Amino acid sequence: MKSKPKVGLYVDGANLFYQGRRNGWMIDYKKLLVWVRKESDIVVAKYFIGKPSWEPAKSLNQTFNSYLEKIGYSIITKPLKKIKTKGGEIKNKCNFDVEMHDEIIHDLSKLDIVYLVSGDSDFMRTKQRVLSNQKKIKFLAYKRGCSWEIRMSWHVLLDDIKAEVERT
Repeated sequence: MKSKPKVGLYVDGANLFYQGRRNGWMIDYKKLLVWVRKESDIVVAKYFIGKPSWEPAKSLNQTFNSYLEKIGYSIITKPLKKIKTKGGEIKNKCNFDVEMHDEIIHDLSKLDIVYLVSGDSDFMRTKQRVLSNQKKIKFLAYKRGCSWEIRMSWHVLLDDIKAEVERT
């Protein structure tokens, strides 16, 4: 019997949250693990999420992170920043591109395939590093919000597997 490929699953939490809200449906992260496990052996699953310092967001974030850990994810956090937009609106911001890249490269020696769950084209350098190490990388992203660079890469549109991974 052929062994399953060893996979690292890396989830850009902010990207999925905002894209999910924009698309009108959200991912069930437990179902996502089940979907990936169908044909793979998950060696590492990491979820990257900003950490608010104010209530009630802080408590909700802690509860969500505890749930993710319970189902099998390692949580990578850093503080959310408040930034002012050109229109004067205050927004929360937390960018994990560098941290995700670093974690993927750190874990690469024990993986066959990287599953990177984000529609962000900033990960093209990560793709090149993974491929130059003779490993594979597959992107998962919402159709609406998936960059053209990712569409030119090995990818799965979350919309195509919605029935299997949607939070109900």
